[in-house]
Amino acid sequence: MKRFFIIFFTFMVTLFLVVGTVFAEEGEVCIKCHRAVTPLLVKDWQSSEHSDNDVNCSVCHGSKHKSKKTAHLAEMPTEATCAECHEEQFDQFAKGKHNFGWTSLNALPVTHMEPDELIEGGKGCGGCHNMGIKSEAQKKELREKGYTYRTNSCDECHTRHTFSKKEAQDPRACQQCHMGFDHPQWEMYESSKHGERYAMKEAGRLPKDAAAPTCQFCHLPNGTHTNKVAWGFLAVRLPLPKDKQWAE
Repeated sequence: MKRFFIIFFTFMVTLFLVVGTVFAEEGEVCIKCHRAVTPLLVKDWQSSEHSDNDVNCSVCHGSKHKSKKTAHLAEMPTEATCAECHEEQFDQFAKGKHNFGWTSLNALPVTHMEPDELIEGGKGCGGCHNMGIKSEAQKKELREKGYTYRTNSCDECHTRHTFSKKEAQDPRACQQCHMGFDHPQWEMYESSKHGERYAMKEAGRLPKDAAAPTCQFCHLPNGTHTNKVAWGFLAVRLPLPKDKQWAE
């Protein structure tokens, strides 16, 4: 029995080393090419936690893409891809209102009357409202339209390929979507006492331990990915709808 465990342990260690070597070699091949084609993308990845933990390109993009001719075979990660390692965060996100961005956009009749150029492809409403876990049919439809990067929500806050936690915790990460004449939450925060104190604290004009609430402090407390807000426009509380899905 002892001999069996020794052999089994040796086999597993060898297998781990072989697999690790293969993954490392695949990653080096990707980096060698993309350092010339997309050098800033490589720099982003190299500065990431993924790089520090040997999560290379093939882990998220698969290993079918071997050359320029097979670039179309590179898999574009979805929330499910991220969930393979970040299951807890995925489950939290699925319960929050960010997950209903895509659903709420398509629930409006006017959405389906607008040309795609104003809604999809990262433009107009679709640029932010693409957030939300989509069905395979929805993802296929988006890919067929050429919207390669519209099938993942995680990189809205954790920009690829750094996927930085610090970036997602900065209120300016919220600014790209929550701004403008039709939903000026960023402008409201920036001109509020909360935003004013955050700016002063960042500039060193307030003590490091001074209270300066960020968007995340209230809407994504304690690092949760379950985004919750009072349902209404510009913090105007309206009678809650009967549907519990929208009332929470």
